Amino acid sequence: MTKNTCDKMRTLTAAILAAFSALSAPFKDGDRVVFFGDSITHGGRYGEYVNLFYATRYPERNIWFSNSGWSGARAEQGLWSIEDDIVAKKPTVVTVMFGMNDINRDVWPRTNDTPAFAEWRKSAIRTYDLRMDELVRRVRDEAGNPEIIYFTPSPYDQTCLVNGKPSDIICNDGLAILADHVRSWAERDKAMCVDLQKTMVAINAEMQKKDPSASLVRGSPTWFDRVHPGPLGHTVMLYEILKTQEAEGLVDEIERDAGGADALSFTCTEKALPFPMTAEMRGVLDLVPFERDFNREILRIKNLKEGRYAVKIDGVEVGTWTAAELAEGVNLALNEKTPQYRQAAEAANICQRLWSGERMLRDFATRRRWMKMHYKVDPDAPGAVEGIIEKLLGDGKDEISYDVKTYRDYLKNWPRHAEFEAAVVKDRAALTEAVRPRQHRFEITACKTPYTKD
Repeated sequence: MTKNTCDKMRTLTAAILAAFSALSAPFKDGDRVVFFGDSITHGGRYGEYVNLFYATRYPERNIWFSNSGWSGARAEQGLWSIEDDIVAKKPTVVTVMFGMNDINRDVWPRTNDTPAFAEWRKSAIRTYDLRMDELVRRVRDEAGNPEIIYFTPSPYDQTCLVNGKPSDIICNDGLAILADHVRSWAERDKAMCVDLQKTMVAINAEMQKKDPSASLVRGSPTWFDRVHPGPLGHTVMLYEILKTQEAEGLVDEIERDAGGADALSFTCTEKALPFPMTAEMRGVLDLVPFERDFNREILRIKNLKEGRYAVKIDGVEVGTWTAAELAEGVNLALNEKTPQYRQAAEAANICQRLWSGERMLRDFATRRRWMKMHYKVDPDAPGAVEGIIEKLLGDGKDEISYDVKTYRDYLKNWPRHAEFEAAVVKDRAALTEAVRPRQHRFEITACKTPYTKD
């Protein structure tokens, strides 16, 4: 092979690797990331988890995250909101996930199918394709050509047994078709694609082998609609997002040499915080290798005398391990006794409050937009909201129905909208401060009780 040929091969390989890296790169310093989608996005949980991961893992990066979900929206409604939900936020990155409402769930019956339903299904898919194509094009044209990250639609769980039965609707067959289209668009555009559909369906299938009533798409412990992922489902979504981006899996790696002694102490400041998890989220550890891939805070102490050792951080004992275990390295990331974890948990509380505020702002935006577009009323006109509630009650809705409840909530909370907006800004700043790594003192001392090998 000639030198010129070798040089060309190296150049081509470098170009291919660079293109691949561009498709899988994590969010970078200065990015403004907008999550665009339907109620699964509006609910905000996966956005909250992504925000928390980036805050704890990359505390040196200034990344701005925002929720632009719209409950009940199809890609067509997304077209209506581009100016307010995307352009006004000046994003550098927009994630896009629609499909759950576009598929027209009621025309996918498990039994008693009809030719009319079949035509409606074809029409729903054609309309989705057209609207998504227009939506992505307009976002690029009108919002300064931000990076687009495609999300395949998360699944409708048609296989989970509820009261001993699967769903009468098999619309995930349709969502799987939409997911195929999304993958092809991402390939065409050389864009990142987070394949939630494939991953979550596969995990549901494995869960349901053991427990036919298990599902990532639980909604909440008190209701089940086969549409909305619960905390566990959103944690799986986080894992798939991070895996697609090839995000940093190592919190930090602390290594010291004891030089044959039976005690060691030192101070250090780690570069990041562990990713904290609630009990609901920790179920993900049985489903995907989250800890191995994205939550490794390794303490490694070599050349300790044989025996068992207590590890204290800032005077608090966080566990005991053998010299061999410490030489191999122990993972502290999910150890709730460490001050690093406690600091991360405090940051998680701030992040949760931040995204609760983001969700409230989405509630305001979508209610006001719906009042203008659907009811043709000025939301600021005296009695306008009360009139809509009266109409809904007159049409047979009750006080606990979604529509009536959301308008009651709007009436209660809208007068404080400026307060909610200010709180979101304040919480973003508070989160930035809360994740700054702090110096800690480590003490490794031999346990007083005699050590015997197993």
